[in-house]
Amino acid sequence: MKKSFASRLYMVLLVLFLYLPILTLVVFSFNANDSRVAWGGFSLRWYVALFTDRTVMLALFNTLLLAIVSSVISTALGTTAAIGINNLNKKARSLVMNITYIPIVNPEIIMGVSLMLLFKVFMRFTPLEFGYITLVFAHIAFCVPYVIFQVLPKLRQMNPNLLEAAYDLGCNSRQAFFKVVIPEIMPGVFSGFVMALTYSLDDFVVSYFNSGDGVNTLPIVINSMTKRNMDPSINALSTLIFVTILIILVVKNFLDNKKLRNEQKEKEGLRSRKKTIALITACVMLLSSIGVTVGIVLNIGPKLELDMRMLSNYDYTRFANDKLTISVANWGEYLCIDEADMINVNEQFEALTGIKVNYTTYTNNEELYAKLKSGGANYDIVIPSDYMISRFINEGMIQKLNYENIPNFDTKIMDTFKNLSYDPKNEYSVPYTWGMVCLIYNKTMYDKAPDSWGALWDEAQKGNILMFNNPRDAFAAAQCYLGYSLNTTDKDEIDETFDKLYGQYSANLVQAYVMDEVFDKMEGGNAAIAPYYVGDAVSMMNSNPDLDYVIPKEGTNRFVDAACIPTGCNNKEAAEMYINFLCETEIALANCEYIGYSTPHKEVFELLDDEVKNDERRYPSDEFLNEKTELYVALPEETNNYIQSLWNQIKFSN
Repeated sequence: MKKSFASRLYMVLLVLFLYLPILTLVVFSFNANDSRVAWGGFSLRWYVALFTDRTVMLALFNTLLLAIVSSVISTALGTTAAIGINNLNKKARSLVMNITYIPIVNPEIIMGVSLMLLFKVFMRFTPLEFGYITLVFAHIAFCVPYVIFQVLPKLRQMNPNLLEAAYDLGCNSRQAFFKVVIPEIMPGVFSGFVMALTYSLDDFVVSYFNSGDGVNTLPIVINSMTKRNMDPSINALSTLIFVTILIILVVKNFLDNKKLRNEQKEKEGLRSRKKTIALITACVMLLSSIGVTVGIVLNIGPKLELDMRMLSNYDYTRFANDKLTISVANWGEYLCIDEADMINVNEQFEALTGIKVNYTTYTNNEELYAKLKSGGANYDIVIPSDYMISRFINEGMIQKLNYENIPNFDTKIMDTFKNLSYDPKNEYSVPYTWGMVCLIYNKTMYDKAPDSWGALWDEAQKGNILMFNNPRDAFAAAQCYLGYSLNTTDKDEIDETFDKLYGQYSANLVQAYVMDEVFDKMEGGNAAIAPYYVGDAVSMMNSNPDLDYVIPKEGTNRFVDAACIPTGCNNKEAAEMYINFLCETEIALANCEYIGYSTPHKEVFELLDDEVKNDERRYPSDEFLNEKTELYVALPEETNNYIQSLWNQIKFSN
């Protein structure tokens, strides 16, 4: 009895460990608010939002279509290859099998980069470009080995005399193959197809390096969303995928049980497998159809018409008949294209100009830099942050703008955001949004509001302090506290900053080093204080009224994200038209309201609510900005490497 109870308890705990995270995801897909940790009541809002989110639905359709196409081709190639390998002599078979193992045992990063470099070689001699074709080839490359290793065991189990018997009974080679071999190895073929489909649906790394600038898969889109708070509509999508897979498994088990009860096991087994394959294909195609249907419905017309009277006197129609396409790369959730009852910026631009926009997102500046530097993408417009713009300029990766094609820069952008340190002559960039780093804190854990960076070293909050999980921002917090420049290259000052951060770590003051995890911890009341960005602090306060934020008295980092044009741009004048369009008052207002960050746009600022406009934490005086804030610039490579080595000592200390 005791053994039985212990076994049952173990199974219960195991099931909870495996499925409690999924259950949490399912429950919060019906959450009325946008918090990932605080329940706000039952609602279907995120399921509605999911099917009106163009980016997610298009990515879902791309992912499903890519998985189906690559899996079908991989299954055909892998099955054929397995038959060929099975007929080789022992020595040749061993050699080929060892080669086949390479894509499986290799890290995905090597697979992704190596395929990208191979495609770059082909692009020198062919019109091939990164996009859907390269994605299909890449997915086939890593899916075929899985099919081979599923089919080979079935070939070895097959009685070799079956083929001879088929030939004796009058079958030719083709008939023997389809009537004898295929039915015998069908379980392996089916397993290979399912594995290829699964790996294709799940892949991020290989897709990221080979998707180019025109195709996004669902894993890429979800990854890009981590720049800001994760959209809860992803919970709804994950729930639908989980339920679909669960239904497939339940039906499959039902069919298998029915097969076992049937006297004609082999015949019913084949019929069962056919039904299962049909079921899986039907489910996948159903999801694909939903994506296509929703895409068609959503593309019938813009969500909100642009008031043409609000536009500046600018000729947006001069390329209307040229069928141009531009590629735009932006941070995740950083452009108003999916919000209900708001302007869809890209749709409005396409309707107004006739220029198609391929829109791609990325997670951070370093990711964008890697893609541009490697040649893995060819964007017409990018929106990096200040220090990365400085680096792009130094390395010749962006080109000078023709401001005659961007007249809104002179008339609509505040003078405060011109001639800044990262682009002192206003030659390469047009400001998009800006903000500051603040301290967000839980009011219930403080008798008096903290007002200094020193709060991150407060012994009274030991174990309740969160810290940036990247060296530039973490060092900046300590540098502000010590009174040093955020762009210092002085080794003694950097060493003192490191000592301050290491002391914070060694005293166990830090609960966790976080980036987007800050949302869960602060909204859930699991930490007392954290440094983060003002726009995101406002978002967290909306989810948890116990939170508030301050700009530390010592000063802080001010950041600017700005639109630039890479040197590899194919349609520079059209790209400049898009940048000018982003500066139109109605468009800039929609983006400001959607993103939540501060605007550098004169007219948009005047249209903001007085409560927002007069908030010194979001729109401080020019005097405060000049005296108490500092922009990042690109540091020398030697300094970057030294800071990274010091940071590694903190993060990887025992």
